[in-house]
Amino acid sequence: MAIKTTNDGVIRIGVLVYPGCLRSGAVMPLDVFTIANTLTGIRPAGAKPVQFEAFWVSARGDILQEVDGLHFQARDIYKQIQTKKLDALMVPGIDHRDSSQLDGLLDALAQEQALMETYLRDDSLLISSCSSTSLLARTGKLNGRRATTSWWLSAYFRKNFPQVLLEAEELIVQDGKLVSSGGVTSYIDLSLWLVAHFAGEELRQMTAKILVVDANRNSQAPYVAKAIMQDQGHAVIERARRWLNKRLDQQWAMADLASYCNVSQRTLLRRFQESMKLSPIHYVQQLRVERAKALLETTRLSLEDITVRCGYEDVSSFSKIFKQWAQVTPKDYRRRFGLRF
Repeated sequence: MAIKTTNDGVIRIGVLVYPGCLRSGAVMPLDVFTIANTLTGIRPAGAKPVQFEAFWVSARGDILQEVDGLHFQARDIYKQIQTKKLDALMVPGIDHRDSSQLDGLLDALAQEQALMETYLRDDSLLISSCSSTSLLARTGKLNGRRATTSWWLSAYFRKNFPQVLLEAEELIVQDGKLVSSGGVTSYIDLSLWLVAHFAGEELRQMTAKILVVDANRNSQAPYVAKAIMQDQGHAVIERARRWLNKRLDQQWAMADLASYCNVSQRTLLRRFQESMKLSPIHYVQQLRVERAKALLETTRLSLEDITVRCGYEDVSSFSKIFKQWAQVTPKDYRRRFGLRF
Protein backbone atom coordinates (compact mmCIF):
# COMPACT_ATOMS: atom_id res chain seq x y z
CA MET A 1 0.00 0.00 0.00
CA ALA A 2 1.34 3.43 -0.93
CA ILE A 3 1.62 5.70 2.10
CA LYS A 4 1.18 9.40 1.63
CA THR A 5 3.94 11.41 3.27
CA THR A 6 4.80 15.07 3.26
CA ASN A 7 7.42 16.55 0.96
CA ASP A 8 9.38 18.11 3.83
CA GLY A 9 10.52 14.79 5.28
CA VAL A 10 8.41 15.22 8.41
CA ILE A 11 6.14 12.34 9.45
CA ARG A 12 3.24 13.65 11.49
CA ILE A 13 1.68 11.22 13.93
CA GLY A 14 -1.33 12.04 16.06
CA VAL A 15 -1.83 10.18 19.33
CA LEU A 16 -5.49 10.25 20.28
CA VAL A 17 -6.20 11.14 23.90
CA TYR A 18 -9.65 10.64 25.35
CA PRO A 19 -11.34 10.03 28.71
CA GLY A 20 -10.23 6.67 30.05
CA CYS A 21 -7.36 6.00 27.67
CA LEU A 22 -4.26 4.28 28.98
CA ARG A 23 -1.97 7.08 30.03
CA SER A 24 1.25 5.26 29.18
CA GLY A 25 -0.17 4.53 25.72
CA ALA A 26 -0.55 8.27 25.18
CA VAL A 27 2.88 9.22 26.51
CA MET A 28 5.31 6.48 25.51
CA PRO A 29 4.94 6.76 21.71
CA LEU A 30 6.10 10.37 21.85
CA ASP A 31 9.22 9.27 23.74
CA VAL A 32 9.94 6.58 21.14
CA PHE A 33 9.73 9.09 18.29
CA THR A 34 11.89 11.59 20.18
CA ILE A 35 14.61 8.95 20.53
CA ALA A 36 14.28 8.07 16.85
CA ASN A 37 14.70 11.74 15.93
CA THR A 38 17.85 11.98 18.05
CA LEU A 39 19.32 8.94 16.34
CA THR A 40 18.70 10.30 12.85
CA GLY A 41 21.42 12.86 13.57
CA ILE A 42 24.06 10.16 13.91
CA ARG A 43 22.98 7.90 11.05
CA PRO A 44 25.32 7.31 8.10
CA ALA A 45 25.27 9.68 5.16
CA GLY A 46 22.65 8.69 2.64
CA ALA A 47 20.18 7.40 5.23
CA LYS A 48 16.60 8.43 4.67
CA PRO A 49 16.19 12.01 6.04
CA VAL A 50 13.07 11.64 8.16
CA GLN A 51 11.89 13.46 11.27
CA PHE A 52 8.88 12.44 13.34
CA GLU A 53 6.50 15.03 14.72
CA ALA A 54 4.20 13.37 17.22
CA PHE A 55 1.53 15.21 19.14
CA TRP A 56 -1.70 14.62 21.03
CA VAL A 57 -5.03 15.02 19.27
CA SER A 58 -8.61 14.91 20.45
CA ALA A 59 -11.99 14.17 18.89
CA ARG A 60 -13.44 16.76 21.28
CA GLY A 61 -11.77 19.88 19.87
CA ASP A 62 -8.71 21.85 20.94
CA ILE A 63 -8.72 20.83 24.57
CA LEU A 64 -6.66 20.28 27.68
CA GLN A 65 -7.69 16.65 28.06
CA GLU A 66 -7.52 15.30 31.59
CA VAL A 67 -6.98 11.57 32.06
CA ASP A 68 -6.79 10.34 35.65
CA GLY A 69 -4.82 13.34 36.86
CA LEU A 70 -2.63 13.80 33.79
CA HIS A 71 -3.32 16.69 31.42
CA PHE A 72 -2.66 16.54 27.68
CA GLN A 73 -2.71 19.66 25.50
CA ALA A 74 -4.49 18.14 22.51
CA ARG A 75 -5.17 19.56 19.06
CA ASP A 76 -8.49 19.24 17.29
CA ILE A 77 -7.98 16.24 15.05
CA TYR A 78 -10.61 17.33 12.56
CA LYS A 79 -8.46 20.37 11.76
CA GLN A 80 -5.52 18.03 11.17
CA ILE A 81 -7.62 15.86 8.85
CA GLN A 82 -8.89 18.84 6.88
CA THR A 83 -5.38 20.16 6.31
CA LYS A 84 -3.94 16.69 5.50
CA LYS A 85 -1.41 16.96 8.33
CA LEU A 86 -1.49 13.39 9.62
CA ASP A 87 0.41 10.40 8.26
CA ALA A 88 -0.82 8.12 11.04
CA LEU A 89 -3.25 8.17 13.95
CA MET A 90 -2.46 6.07 17.03
CA VAL A 91 -5.29 5.10 19.39
CA PRO A 92 -4.14 4.00 22.87
CA GLY A 93 -5.94 1.22 24.67
CA ILE A 94 -8.92 1.72 26.97
CA ASP A 95 -8.25 1.43 30.68
CA HIS A 96 -10.55 -1.24 32.11
CA ARG A 97 -10.59 -3.95 34.76
CA ASP A 98 -12.28 -6.78 32.86
CA SER A 99 -14.17 -7.43 29.66
CA SER A 100 -17.58 -7.11 31.32
CA GLN A 101 -16.79 -3.42 31.83
CA LEU A 102 -15.69 -2.83 28.28
CA ASP A 103 -19.10 -2.49 26.60
CA GLY A 104 -20.06 0.51 28.72
CA LEU A 105 -16.69 2.17 28.17
CA LEU A 106 -17.00 1.71 24.42
CA ASP A 107 -20.50 3.24 24.50
CA ALA A 108 -19.03 6.34 26.14
CA LEU A 109 -16.56 6.79 23.29
CA ALA A 110 -19.07 7.54 20.54
CA GLN A 111 -17.15 10.68 19.56
CA GLU A 112 -13.93 8.72 19.13
CA GLN A 113 -15.72 6.03 17.11
CA ALA A 114 -17.20 8.68 14.80
CA LEU A 115 -13.74 10.16 14.41
CA MET A 116 -12.35 6.81 13.27
CA GLU A 117 -15.05 6.54 10.62
CA THR A 118 -14.21 10.02 9.34
CA TYR A 119 -10.47 9.45 9.47
CA LEU A 120 -10.69 6.23 7.49
CA ARG A 121 -11.97 8.10 4.43
CA ASP A 122 -8.34 9.09 3.89
CA ASP A 123 -5.41 6.80 3.09
CA SER A 124 -3.39 7.49 6.24
CA LEU A 125 -2.64 4.72 8.70
CA LEU A 126 -4.93 4.08 11.64
CA ILE A 127 -3.13 2.32 14.50
CA SER A 128 -5.11 0.66 17.31
CA SER A 129 -3.67 -1.15 20.29
CA CYS A 130 -4.98 -3.54 22.90
CA SER A 131 -8.64 -2.84 23.73
CA SER A 132 -8.95 0.11 21.34
CA THR A 133 -9.16 -2.42 18.49
CA SER A 134 -12.65 -3.16 19.83
CA LEU A 135 -13.56 0.49 19.28
CA LEU A 136 -12.32 0.25 15.71
CA ALA A 137 -14.23 -3.01 15.21
CA ARG A 138 -17.43 -1.24 16.22
CA THR A 139 -17.16 0.90 13.10
CA GLY A 140 -17.47 -2.23 10.95
CA LYS A 141 -14.29 -1.27 9.10
CA LEU A 142 -12.53 -4.40 10.36
CA ASN A 143 -15.16 -6.83 9.06
CA GLY A 144 -13.46 -9.39 6.86
CA ARG A 145 -10.06 -7.99 7.76
CA ARG A 146 -7.22 -9.30 9.87
CA ALA A 147 -6.60 -7.80 13.29
CA THR A 148 -5.26 -8.57 16.73
CA THR A 149 -5.98 -7.42 20.26
CA SER A 150 -4.75 -8.16 23.75
CA TRP A 151 -4.63 -11.95 24.07
CA TRP A 152 -6.78 -12.00 27.18
CA LEU A 153 -9.58 -10.19 25.32
CA SER A 154 -9.62 -12.64 22.42
CA ALA A 155 -12.76 -14.49 23.56
CA TYR A 156 -14.61 -11.21 24.14
CA PHE A 157 -13.52 -9.96 20.74
CA ARG A 158 -14.56 -13.10 18.87
CA LYS A 159 -17.94 -13.08 20.56
CA ASN A 160 -18.67 -9.43 19.78
CA PHE A 161 -16.97 -9.10 16.40
CA PRO A 162 -17.23 -12.50 14.72
CA GLN A 163 -16.74 -11.03 11.24
CA VAL A 164 -13.23 -9.83 12.05
CA LEU A 165 -10.42 -12.24 11.21
CA LEU A 166 -8.80 -12.22 14.65
CA GLU A 167 -5.20 -13.39 14.92
CA ALA A 168 -4.96 -13.26 18.68
CA GLU A 169 -1.42 -14.59 19.05
CA GLU A 170 0.09 -12.03 16.68
CA LEU A 171 1.71 -8.99 18.22
CA ILE A 172 1.15 -6.65 15.26
CA VAL A 173 -1.17 -7.17 12.31
CA GLN A 174 -1.41 -4.90 9.27
CA ASP A 175 -4.29 -5.14 6.84
CA GLY A 176 -4.08 -2.28 4.40
CA LYS A 177 -4.12 1.01 6.24
CA LEU A 178 -5.37 -0.62 9.46
CA VAL A 179 -2.72 -1.72 11.93
CA SER A 180 -3.50 -3.33 15.29
CA SER A 181 -1.45 -4.67 18.15
CA GLY A 182 -1.78 -6.90 21.18
CA GLY A 183 -1.43 -6.35 24.92
CA VAL A 184 -0.92 -3.13 26.82
CA THR A 185 2.74 -2.27 26.18
CA SER A 186 2.58 -3.28 22.52
CA TYR A 187 2.25 0.43 21.76
CA ILE A 188 6.05 0.42 22.02
CA ASP A 189 6.18 -2.21 19.28
CA LEU A 190 3.69 -0.18 17.25
CA SER A 191 5.82 2.94 17.60
CA LEU A 192 8.89 1.00 16.47
CA TRP A 193 6.85 -0.44 13.60
CA LEU A 194 6.05 3.10 12.48
CA VAL A 195 9.71 4.07 12.73
CA ALA A 196 10.59 1.20 10.38
CA HIS A 197 7.63 1.89 8.09
CA PHE A 198 8.59 5.50 7.47
CA ALA A 199 12.34 5.56 8.13
CA GLY A 200 13.67 2.05 7.69
CA GLU A 201 14.58 -1.05 9.67
CA GLU A 202 18.00 0.22 10.70
CA LEU A 203 16.55 3.14 12.64
CA ARG A 204 13.98 0.85 14.26
CA GLN A 205 16.72 -1.47 15.50
CA MET A 206 18.80 1.42 16.81
CA THR A 207 15.81 2.94 18.59
CA ALA A 208 14.90 -0.39 20.16
CA LYS A 209 18.41 -0.78 21.53
CA ILE A 210 18.25 2.61 23.20
CA LEU A 211 14.88 1.64 24.68
CA VAL A 212 16.31 -1.73 25.80
CA VAL A 213 13.43 -3.64 24.21
CA ASP A 214 13.35 -6.64 21.91
CA ALA A 215 12.98 -5.30 18.39
CA ASN A 216 12.29 -8.72 16.97
CA ARG A 217 9.37 -10.03 19.00
CA ASN A 218 6.37 -10.69 16.79
CA SER A 219 4.04 -12.86 18.83
CA GLN A 220 2.00 -12.69 22.02
CA ALA A 221 2.15 -16.46 22.41
CA PRO A 222 4.98 -16.47 24.98
CA TYR A 223 2.94 -14.17 27.22
CA VAL A 224 -0.39 -15.98 27.05
CA ALA A 225 -1.73 -17.41 30.30
CA LYS A 226 -4.72 -19.26 28.93
CA ALA A 227 -5.99 -20.06 32.40
CA ILE A 228 -7.00 -16.43 32.98
CA MET A 229 -8.52 -15.66 29.59
CA GLN A 230 -12.01 -14.26 30.03
CA ASP A 231 -15.45 -15.14 28.67
CA GLN A 232 -14.56 -18.45 27.05
CA GLY A 233 -17.36 -20.62 25.86
CA HIS A 234 -20.79 -21.57 27.03
CA ALA A 235 -22.39 -20.39 30.30
CA VAL A 236 -21.99 -23.92 31.64
CA ILE A 237 -18.25 -23.62 31.13
CA GLU A 238 -18.14 -20.28 32.88
CA ARG A 239 -19.99 -21.82 35.82
CA ALA A 240 -17.54 -24.73 35.85
CA ARG A 241 -14.53 -22.45 35.66
CA ARG A 242 -15.70 -20.33 38.58
CA TRP A 243 -16.24 -23.47 40.66
CA LEU A 244 -12.82 -24.83 39.78
CA ASN A 245 -11.03 -21.52 40.28
CA LYS A 246 -12.13 -21.51 43.92
CA ARG A 247 -10.75 -25.00 44.50
CA LEU A 248 -7.19 -24.80 43.23
CA ASP A 249 -5.86 -25.93 46.60
CA GLN A 250 -8.45 -28.66 47.05
CA GLN A 251 -9.20 -32.12 45.75
CA TRP A 252 -12.39 -32.35 43.70
CA ALA A 253 -14.46 -34.91 41.81
CA MET A 254 -15.86 -34.67 38.29
CA ALA A 255 -19.25 -35.84 39.58
CA ASP A 256 -19.43 -32.90 42.00
CA LEU A 257 -18.51 -30.45 39.26
CA ALA A 258 -21.12 -31.85 36.86
CA SER A 259 -23.75 -31.73 39.58
CA TYR A 260 -22.95 -28.09 40.31
CA CYS A 261 -23.31 -27.27 36.60
CA ASN A 262 -26.58 -29.25 36.35
CA VAL A 263 -25.33 -31.41 33.48
CA SER A 264 -24.09 -34.95 33.08
CA GLN A 265 -20.39 -35.67 33.29
CA ARG A 266 -20.40 -36.63 29.61
CA THR A 267 -22.03 -33.35 28.57
CA LEU A 268 -19.67 -31.35 30.75
CA LEU A 269 -16.60 -33.02 29.26
CA ARG A 270 -17.86 -32.49 25.71
CA ARG A 271 -18.69 -28.81 26.22
CA PHE A 272 -15.46 -28.18 28.07
CA GLN A 273 -13.44 -29.76 25.28
CA GLU A 274 -15.30 -27.78 22.61
CA SER A 275 -14.87 -24.47 24.40
CA MET A 276 -11.51 -24.74 26.11
CA LYS A 277 -9.81 -27.36 23.88
CA LEU A 278 -8.84 -29.33 26.97
CA SER A 279 -10.47 -31.32 29.77
CA PRO A 280 -11.43 -29.90 33.20
CA ILE A 281 -8.53 -31.83 34.73
CA HIS A 282 -6.03 -30.35 32.30
CA TYR A 283 -7.59 -26.91 32.76
CA VAL A 284 -7.02 -27.12 36.52
CA GLN A 285 -3.49 -28.35 36.01
CA GLN A 286 -2.79 -25.38 33.77
CA LEU A 287 -4.33 -22.96 36.23
CA ARG A 288 -2.36 -24.41 39.12
CA VAL A 289 0.86 -24.04 37.17
CA GLU A 290 0.03 -20.39 36.44
CA ARG A 291 -0.58 -19.87 40.14
CA ALA A 292 2.68 -21.62 41.00
CA LYS A 293 4.56 -19.38 38.58
CA ALA A 294 3.24 -16.30 40.35
CA LEU A 295 4.16 -17.71 43.77
CA LEU A 296 7.64 -18.69 42.55
CA GLU A 297 8.23 -15.19 41.19
CA THR A 298 6.76 -13.10 43.98
CA THR A 299 7.12 -14.98 47.29
CA ARG A 300 9.77 -16.68 49.39
CA LEU A 301 7.61 -19.73 49.93
CA SER A 302 9.34 -23.08 49.70
CA LEU A 303 8.50 -25.46 46.90
CA GLU A 304 6.74 -27.65 49.47
CA ASP A 305 4.47 -24.77 50.54
CA ILE A 306 3.70 -23.81 46.96
CA THR A 307 2.87 -27.42 46.17
CA VAL A 308 0.27 -27.50 48.95
CA ARG A 309 -1.22 -24.14 47.93
CA CYS A 310 -1.65 -25.49 44.42
CA GLY A 311 -3.61 -28.54 45.52
CA TYR A 312 -0.92 -31.21 45.46
CA GLU A 313 0.49 -33.27 48.31
CA ASP A 314 3.69 -34.52 46.71
CA VAL A 315 6.41 -32.19 45.41
CA SER A 316 7.65 -34.76 42.91
CA SER A 317 4.21 -35.21 41.35
CA PHE A 318 3.63 -31.47 41.18
CA SER A 319 7.06 -30.90 39.62
CA LYS A 320 6.16 -33.30 36.82
CA ILE A 321 2.89 -31.43 36.17
CA PHE A 322 4.72 -28.10 36.28
CA LYS A 323 7.34 -29.27 33.81
CA GLN A 324 4.64 -30.65 31.50
CA TRP A 325 2.94 -27.25 31.18
CA ALA A 326 5.85 -24.86 31.71
CA GLN A 327 8.54 -26.92 29.93
CA VAL A 328 10.86 -26.26 32.87
CA THR A 329 11.16 -27.45 36.46
CA PRO A 330 9.98 -25.16 39.30
CA LYS A 331 13.55 -24.76 40.54
CA ASP A 332 14.84 -23.80 37.10
CA TYR A 333 11.90 -21.44 36.67
CA ARG A 334 12.85 -19.63 39.86
CA ARG A 335 16.51 -19.50 38.83
CA ARG A 336 15.44 -17.94 35.54
CA PHE A 337 14.39 -14.88 37.55
CA GLY A 338 17.55 -14.91 39.63
CA LEU A 339 15.61 -16.09 42.67
CA ARG A 340 17.36 -18.77 44.73
CA PHE A 341 15.49 -18.48 48.03
